Amino acid sequence: MLKFLLSLIILVTLAACQSSTPPMLNQQTELPQPPAPGVIGAAIGQTLDETDRAKAIAAQQEAVATGLRKSWRGAHGVYGFIVPATEVNGCREYAHKIFINGRPQEAKGQACLEKDAWRIIR
Repeated sequence: MLKFLLSLIILVTLAACQSSTPPMLNQQTELPQPPAPGVIGAAIGQTLDETDRAKAIAAQQEAVATGLRKSWRGAHGVYGFIVPATEVNGCREYAHKIFINGRPQEAKGQACLEKDAWRIIR
């Protein structure tokens, strides 16, 4: 009986040492990527503070998604507007004009439709 119990303890211990990670933890899940900041991530947006940059990015995303011009105004006198072009083959170009200290700066970008959502790609 003692040999049986000892064998059982050894088997249980070895089995515990050889346990594998549950299958769900081994699977890699694809996390959605945040929208690219487009022209806001370039030099034109580097002078914006975080709050103004967030407003500009949100307006840019809405403009490319709707295909309609979208204006925005930041908290520190910075403002701008986005003019999206017509959709061609699932993508559309856009122009984003930002006025910083009353001086206009403009950059162009592109967004494409991916999995039922518009994604800024540049």
